[in-house]
Amino acid sequence: MTEYKITYRNTNPKDLDKLLRFTDRWIGKNYFSKEELRLNLLKGIKDDINASFLATIEDKIIGSRITYAPGEWIDFKNMNQLTVGAWDEEIKDVAYFKSLFVHEKYQNKGIGSKLSEMSLFELKKMGAKAVIAHAWIESPNNSSQIYLEKMGFKKIAVHQRFWYFNEYDCPRCGIENRCVCSAAEMLLKL
Repeated sequence: MTEYKITYRNTNPKDLDKLLRFTDRWIGKNYFSKEELRLNLLKGIKDDINASFLATIEDKIIGSRITYAPGEWIDFKNMNQLTVGAWDEEIKDVAYFKSLFVHEKYQNKGIGSKLSEMSLFELKKMGAKAVIAHAWIESPNNSSQIYLEKMGFKKIAVHQRFWYFNEYDCPRCGIENRCVCSAAEMLLKL
């Protein structure tokens, strides 16, 4: 068995190009543009606290947790993809788990859980009272939703064709088609 040392750390601006290549590979090509990814990483910072993390081996990204700080992420144009009335929290106090991906070679080794735990620790310091996430229902064996449930998230809604208007290469729907995958809106009270 090969030994490797995993380093966990906050994302920073110098990671942008490597992280974009990583997300293109594991989330789907063009899921993020470089500018969108940069802005998404900025949404994870509040009061000089950063809630987004990377797992690396010798400077190679093997995992990423992109997290938005409470009050820094709501886009009122996309409220139809959120069930705010079911949160029982004010929007400004809710954080968002945007994306978590781990390189397939390193999955099921606790890396995603460690990245998420680190994000939750920082979110609590920011004053978050809850975290919302959208689980990819069509992930292999619905692993996305199951992972969040193990962390204590509860499903509050299902949104059909959640990523339909994102023009990217969904790993399930393919390059030629719009994504028709569904998302379970999940809530974790802190």
